[in-house]
Amino acid sequence: MGGLHRIRHSVIGKFFKRLFGTRTERRAPEAGYALREPRTDVIPAAERSPHALPPEDIEDRFYRLILGVEDSVDVGLSPAEQAALRRMRESFGGDRFDVAQLPRLPAVVPQLLRSLRNDDADSKRLAEQIARDTVLVGEIIRVANTAYFRTTRPVSSLPQAIVLIGQDGLRRVVMQLVMRPILHFDTGRGGSSAGERLWQYAERCAHAAMFLGKGTCDPFEAYLAGLVSNTGAQAAMVAMDTHSDMGALPASRAFVAAFGQQVERLSLHAARHWAFPARVVQALAERADPTDAGAKTPLGRSLLAASRLAMLDVLVEHGAAEPENTLLAVPEQRIADEQLKRAQEDLRRAFSSVEA
Repeated sequence: MGGLHRIRHSVIGKFFKRLFGTRTERRAPEAGYALREPRTDVIPAAERSPHALPPEDIEDRFYRLILGVEDSVDVGLSPAEQAALRRMRESFGGDRFDVAQLPRLPAVVPQLLRSLRNDDADSKRLAEQIARDTVLVGEIIRVANTAYFRTTRPVSSLPQAIVLIGQDGLRRVVMQLVMRPILHFDTGRGGSSAGERLWQYAERCAHAAMFLGKGTCDPFEAYLAGLVSNTGAQAAMVAMDTHSDMGALPASRAFVAAFGQQVERLSLHAARHWAFPARVVQALAERADPTDAGAKTPLGRSLLAASRLAMLDVLVEHGAAEPENTLLAVPEQRIADEQLKRAQEDLRRAFSSVEA
């Protein structure tokens, strides 16, 4: 399992309780994988940008990038693909997601986040708790010195950094440190590059979900939903490497779509096991159900669009899409084209400044 540590699911559940109190025409895959149908009727064809990509195309390209497979003209499932999906379903069907595969949490995190829930917690007390974890100290000071906070002079002390980034910023930093090992993994398929790209996606999805959820969603819940939206990818890829006899791909579009759906379902199972906030779980459930009419809650709508915007941004960064490509507005997202474009511009500004 790539050197992953193990932990009992009950410990993770208690921790989070303390914290919070697609595609072209094809024949259907095996039962249990109902693929999303392309929908492009929000914007009339005559007014549609030639650079706008349908969501199912973005998802297909993204998961091919993660899996390290080329595009394919095949629309149906091969016998090897059917067998791989059957084995994956047998491993992860129902609620059998094995959270014991997840890495160990930093020891300081549960106590720290109890304090973060208290609005009256003073920066000196928080600094004393954070100072016990040198990795956490370094990350908080690094974040305080990023271009986002635009300080006139470098931040060098922990209390100064805490005051600058605030409690919401602290919670985001802590969650990044907790979730990064879960996504930034190394498996046989794609090596460490798959984990690196999934982490790039997670950061962008969290940022975009917050942007799209302004005024309608709790900012930290939006951030959390985006950050954990692909936590099932590791288990799905390990299962594929362990049980698949597919050998060298290309994989059909139907298989890639079914793989993406399995990732979404495993991510939902993980969120339920970890006792995430109800609105976060609901948003993940809305994204994971392709038979539904679309995202119904504000956080569900924000997450669905943010996920695709984040995928597109990662694709552009790795040369798998053009910089002028945009996300096509479709009914299931229930977000207007102009708002999607503003979110995409904000996403690129934020991460170009970080990378610079």
